[in-house]
Amino acid sequence: MEKGRFREIVAFVLQELKPKGKILTPFNVITAPIIVLGGILIVFRLVKGLGATTNLSQDFPWGIWIGFDVMTGVAFAGGAYCLTFVVYILRSEKYHPIIRATVLNGLLAYIFYAGAIFLDLGRWWNIFNPIIGNKFGYNSVLFLVAWHFLLYMLTELTEFSPVIAEWLGLERVRKVLNSLTLGAVIFGITLSTLHQSGLGALLLMAKGKIHPLWYSQFIPVLYLVSSVFAGLSMVIFEGSISHRVFRHQLDEEHHRAHEEILIGLGRACAVTMFAYLFLKALVFVHEHGWLYINSPMGYWYLVEVIGLVLIPAVVFSFGVRRGTSSPSRQRPLRR
Repeated sequence: MEKGRFREIVAFVLQELKPKGKILTPFNVITAPIIVLGGILIVFRLVKGLGATTNLSQDFPWGIWIGFDVMTGVAFAGGAYCLTFVVYILRSEKYHPIIRATVLNGLLAYIFYAGAIFLDLGRWWNIFNPIIGNKFGYNSVLFLVAWHFLLYMLTELTEFSPVIAEWLGLERVRKVLNSLTLGAVIFGITLSTLHQSGLGALLLMAKGKIHPLWYSQFIPVLYLVSSVFAGLSMVIFEGSISHRVFRHQLDEEHHRAHEEILIGLGRACAVTMFAYLFLKALVFVHEHGWLYINSPMGYWYLVEVIGLVLIPAVVFSFGVRRGTSSPSRQRPLRR
């Protein structure tokens, strides 16, 4: 690349990074102190250690937050691999308008969760061990998850890189990167199915610490299935917010396309949730769950299955049925 062209790109990026509006907005005023406080706590944690910062110990080595990061947060990022499979493998162009935003969301989510995991490690300086080969266990589930996590972030960056090249005006580079998209998608889907189930495999080694209602040898399968409807639900949530914010920039055709996309995603969520409920029922019978259901933990189990899976699945089903029969979707588009 010529020096002149490189300078133009740098100048363009710097220009784009400049604030386009007021700096002292209510949002910035509220979030700025939070960011500063978070930065101070991060430095304190890296210097003083995890115990001094969080009051964790060898008896309680991981807090609730790591459970949210690893077990819940990563599942919410599953929409990227689901939609890339639908668009690039199944060739469903219906969802192509949201593929860029979904991949970007997945990339940012994995970067943020990787940062959170980095801060949750007791000896954070050992985070490079799985990569450089310094005394790690080949049979460790965390070794598997660490490599899948790293490779999937690089894969999603490859999937999103044509957008970056297009933004910078690098047409030749964009064409080259576009040619890598299908391979990156296939590799990314493979990695996602492995590491989403791998996170569930972490719990297989903790049988003595998990209540029988939740422990099963099929936990990896349940984790994989749950990542599908969790990821697609997050896509619906983010897409709805974006559509509401930028709706004044869309014409009638794009409004109707957005409705079609949401209905399709809602239908996929409902089907996947009912499939998950079916698997949970099989596991419940297989593990003789009825022996524990009439107990405090059994009541919490019912709250989870009914309140967080069955009811949302029914809501999605009614929403899809109502959307498909909506009069606004029966009217032809104006020419």
